[in-house]
Amino acid sequence: MKENAPKKIRFQTLRTLWVPLAIGVVTVAALAAVVGMVWKDYRTAMMDSQTRQMELVVQSTADSIRVLLEEYADRLESIAEKAQAGKAFRPTVARSDTIRDVWLENSNGEVIYSCYGLSAVCDVPITRTEDISYWQYHSGGEHYLVMKRKAGDETVCLVVDSTVMYQQLISEIHVGRNGYIMIKNDDNLVVMHPEAVQWGIKVVEGRQRIYQGKELDMSSLSELLRAQKEEESGTLDYYSYWWSDPALPRVHKISAFRHLDVGSSFWIVSAVVDYDDFYEPVQQSFVKVVLIFGGVALVLVLFMFQMFRLQERDRRSATEISDLKTLNQTLEELHRSEESLAHGQRLQMMGTLTGGIAHEFNNFLTPITGYADLIMADADPGSEIYDNAMEISEAAQKAQEVVKQISSMSRKNVETVYDAVSVEGLLHRTRKLVETNCPKNVELKEENELSGECVLGNATQLQQVMLNISINAIHAIGAEGGKLTIRGSVVPRSELAALFPEEKISEEWSSYVCLSVTDTGCGMDKETMQHIFEPFFTTKKTGEGTGLGLALADQIIRTHRGRIRAESTIGRGTTFYVYLPVLEQQQEREQLQWGVDSKLRILAADDNNKVLDLLDKDLSALGLSVSTCSRRGELRQLLEQQPFDVLAIDESLMSSSGVDLCMAIRGRYPGMTRIVMTNAPTREIVDARSHGVIDGYVVKPVSASTLLAQIRSSRKE
Repeated sequence: MKENAPKKIRFQTLRTLWVPLAIGVVTVAALAAVVGMVWKDYRTAMMDSQTRQMELVVQSTADSIRVLLEEYADRLESIAEKAQAGKAFRPTVARSDTIRDVWLENSNGEVIYSCYGLSAVCDVPITRTEDISYWQYHSGGEHYLVMKRKAGDETVCLVVDSTVMYQQLISEIHVGRNGYIMIKNDDNLVVMHPEAVQWGIKVVEGRQRIYQGKELDMSSLSELLRAQKEEESGTLDYYSYWWSDPALPRVHKISAFRHLDVGSSFWIVSAVVDYDDFYEPVQQSFVKVVLIFGGVALVLVLFMFQMFRLQERDRRSATEISDLKTLNQTLEELHRSEESLAHGQRLQMMGTLTGGIAHEFNNFLTPITGYADLIMADADPGSEIYDNAMEISEAAQKAQEVVKQISSMSRKNVETVYDAVSVEGLLHRTRKLVETNCPKNVELKEENELSGECVLGNATQLQQVMLNISINAIHAIGAEGGKLTIRGSVVPRSELAALFPEEKISEEWSSYVCLSVTDTGCGMDKETMQHIFEPFFTTKKTGEGTGLGLALADQIIRTHRGRIRAESTIGRGTTFYVYLPVLEQQQEREQLQWGVDSKLRILAADDNNKVLDLLDKDLSALGLSVSTCSRRGELRQLLEQQPFDVLAIDESLMSSSGVDLCMAIRGRYPGMTRIVMTNAPTREIVDARSHGVIDGYVVKPVSASTLLAQIRSSRKE
């Protein structure tokens, strides 16, 4: 019996453990299968996303080159017509970053005239069309694209610096770690390449000649060239070499390409990137996911193992408890998920509604503010008509502030817009907002010692700071009642420097606006005062405050180049002081908003005719030449028919992007100032301005004064 006891125990142990072991194995296998499917889908999605990005880069590059070639062709046609009209004509051309010279050749192909004396040697012909032939010339380390057109017995040649054109349009575009963009003609002749030695050679034959003595496998590259010639666009992978590396390593590459029509022929714009640049980041990130899944699987198996051991000891009670806990957790998670989903849907609906309301109100307010300005400009300042127009303008401005508040709830990826903020208006709005939250036992008072001072900042953020401090003051007063006073005054810089001796106060501003909120509440001791601006510090009960209000207020004020401090006495109350630098020369800036060159030719494009009518009347009244349109096709037609100095276009003209149109016409009209009229400055608009795609933007409702101010600012830059 004693000898059989250990065998019986081992048998019982195995019988106890086989269920969790079997479930663990099945779970790991299922998890591995799921991980495999997820990996496949994830890899495919990531690779597709990156190839689409490459195709967009190639398309954008091809569009830019096409615009330039069309511009050069138009200029060459104009010169050829003049040369054909008079045999003694000697063409001239204004030099630019890319245009270097203009030649005349005789019937033997000899240069008989050069405007700037540039000499170069012909490499190869690139493309021939019905009217223009394209040739590649070189002079030392410089490469030139020479466009030739017959003019009677002579040939006019426009010389373009293709090296500079490649540097400006292509070389700054980074594709992966080692990737690049190159251009070939329809006969696989390299037109542009990051390696100068590659220019003007055949892709396969030329490289075999350059790298003689090296065993190069060009079969995969030849298949790629054949596919690129037959297909208009696409993405293919192949095997080739890094030509910039002397060791010529053979690598797996990906090429995204697109045909660029040049007359009846075409060029091939190709972006080349190492396949590992695509695959390695995807693989590395997925390895991390696999490790996490593995850890979860291990924890799950161990947990299940322990659970089954406990279940074997007390199976019935453990099963009931586990089932009840699981059911309770599931119900709680379901309840939270339903609440979260409903809340998210309400927020999404709210954002959509507020965005649409803000857009429509901006269109309504534009003619109201514009026509009010026109009436005030024509009326006597002391007349009743002037006063009525002033009331309309002020009411429209208040409505504009309300629209901004509504719009702020629906914006995404916007920049923090700083503008001149009237401190008196800020003080007045704060009192109005506090009144709605102020109980009857609290006496609210406003003391204004200001005289029209303004600060440069974000009105919404500053309003948030003042309102937050005031609400805290009401809470400090409590149920016993008391007095709350909001003051505004101007103090010199020296006073601020004395109050903050440990900090360096900028000498750029000579005076500061001081906004103070004083309450007669319970007050704070010195120890509490030392921590009030620290995040998550609060004196309120649990659940009543987060401790972030004053920390956020301090951060906002410091980003506005200001300071905030507090004074408090137990039993007597607390005073918070907010100091902001006074914006100087504000009055002068407002007076100069209407000053602009009267010779400017302005083209305004908006699908709201009331906005166009207002801008036409306002700007025409100032003696400016104004043209308006409401459709995209009409806009392009006007740009082709006559020159314009300024284009003011709506952000969403006929449901299309105004930024995209500005980008498309940038090369054709380089001297034109491009202004976008928008309901809110999105991240796309901010990036477009920083990259020079547009010259500036104005926030609706737009008026002649705001538009002219932006035009002056953009043309000065």
